[in-house]
Amino acid sequence: MKIKKLSALALSILMAAGALTACGGGSEPANDNNAGGNDAAVGDNGGDSAGDSGDSAGGSGEIDAESLRGKTITLYTHGGNRVLGEEKKDENGNTYRDESYAYLKHLAEKFEEEYGIHVDLQVNSTEDDIRPLLQTQDPSIDIYTSPNWSIEEWQQYAEPYCTIDEAKELYGDYATTMYNDGTYIYALMPAKTYNNAVVYNEETIKKVGYDSIPTTQAEFEAMCEALREAGIDPIAMHRVENWPLSTINDFANYVAGSNDAYPSMLKSDTPFSESEPMGKTIRMYTDWKSRGFFEADIYTDFGVAMDSVGNGNAAMMLFGAWVVPQIQGRVPEGGDPNSIKFAPAPDFGKGQYVMASAADSYAISKGSDDKEAARLFIEYISEDAQYLADSGYIAMKKGVEPIVPDLYKIIDDAVEAGTCKVLYSYATDENSIHNEEVLTEASLLADVKYVGNLYDTIDVTKEPDWAAYDAQVEKQNAAYVEARDFLGYSWQ
Repeated sequence: MKIKKLSALALSILMAAGALTACGGGSEPANDNNAGGNDAAVGDNGGDSAGDSGDSAGGSGEIDAESLRGKTITLYTHGGNRVLGEEKKDENGNTYRDESYAYLKHLAEKFEEEYGIHVDLQVNSTEDDIRPLLQTQDPSIDIYTSPNWSIEEWQQYAEPYCTIDEAKELYGDYATTMYNDGTYIYALMPAKTYNNAVVYNEETIKKVGYDSIPTTQAEFEAMCEALREAGIDPIAMHRVENWPLSTINDFANYVAGSNDAYPSMLKSDTPFSESEPMGKTIRMYTDWKSRGFFEADIYTDFGVAMDSVGNGNAAMMLFGAWVVPQIQGRVPEGGDPNSIKFAPAPDFGKGQYVMASAADSYAISKGSDDKEAARLFIEYISEDAQYLADSGYIAMKKGVEPIVPDLYKIIDDAVEAGTCKVLYSYATDENSIHNEEVLTEASLLADVKYVGNLYDTIDVTKEPDWAAYDAQVEKQNAAYVEARDFLGYSWQ
């Protein structure tokens, strides 16, 4: 076993003296569990928060913008489509970038016109591209986006943006779903969104007799069978990388009917067995793989996976609202981008649910020499409702009038009708942090190995070997319990 690590919460206390006060003034303590978040529809605008955005401690009004003129800041982002434009194909099948979709580039140009600060936009394909710069606190990186850091990595690489209580003044309870260690937020997420659900091509499912995504698991699987028999990939996964498997965390919540399936692993000695939500969900995904519901041929990159849904070679993806505008931009010429829709996942036995959370993360690097200019640009992003809507999100900063993209309509209608309930993403607390530490100690967290090791036991070219799968379940259960006991953690 490795040397026992300090709790991330204890580490946050040590960092208190150096933290930046940024997002707003004091507020009531954060609700760590948000268990009652079913009435928190994404269409609401954080009306429970207080204060005007221009007067907040983290607002751009507090920064001396004039003194920053002439500076250049560098932003690294994994959202290359918003910098380069969406990939499209012309009538000859040649790929090109449509710069009308380069929303972040356009926003940076507008920001420079207004404030005289140039934003150098750099695209990185994975977290590994920028990790060396962050590890050495290289001043060449000022702002970065990342969807997959652990809490420990956020603490190591990002300047604390503000406290949770300060963020709640401007963003309501959604502040607790931003990347945080229980005290400090490390990446401002100025918008809100629905998390992983069903992104689908309406014209494709109509080919096998369906006008909408079925609402039960049995009917959903029957549709997948019909698609497979028609020679259409039911679900595009993009398994060449591991990160798409992390969507299972949200689907486990739908299986459980609660928002805590992932951290609740701490409660169990058999978290990867079918008796537990996480284990049951991983088994369901692996079963779908064995039945040919995911792509037969592995896509070479995520762009190809999105193309497959846009052109109808695949019917669905199990991702968040963020991917919808990207796929809409990839619908072939002559097709209707509005055929790409977003619907709740089916009922897996506990009802229909959708996860809601803060979205679109922007962090300030600890090594940045221009933290004020970086913060000014992040606050500028938070106040541009059109940019956030174009990106597939809803602005939620107090005082900013939100623009709701049409892509949310199906889920919004289901929520309003009461057939689908909304859950907040589980707020970072002692349990979620300890669960990550246990998975790390057990060598299961990196590259989502707690899912990938199980999912990969099934070889679709052969008869499914469920004995090998069950053996891996037992191995992971034992490793998890050993690590948990070594670290001395239990559910709090």
